[in-house]
Amino acid sequence: METISALLIPLVAVTGLFIVIPLLIFRHVAQKRELELKHKTVVSGELTELADRLEKRIDTLERLLDVEAPGWREKHHEQH
Repeated sequence: METISALLIPLVAVTGLFIVIPLLIFRHVAQKRELELKHKTVVSGELTELADRLEKRIDTLERLLDVEAPGWREKHHEQH
C-alpha cells in the first residue's frame, strides 16, 4: 500500500502541474477572448445602427433645407 501511495502522490502532482493547470488557464483565456469578441460584435452592431440613424437624420435635414433655403448647398460649398 505504501508503494502505491508513494507513486500515486507524485503522479497526481505532476499531472496537475503539467496537464490540469495549463488546461484550466487555456480555458480561462479562451473564454475571456470569446467574451471580448462578443462585446466587440455588440458594440459594432450598435455603432452601425447609430450611423444609419444619423445618416437618415442628415438626409431629412438636407431635404428640409432644400425646401426652406434653396441654394444652401452652393453657399455652403463656396465657404470651404
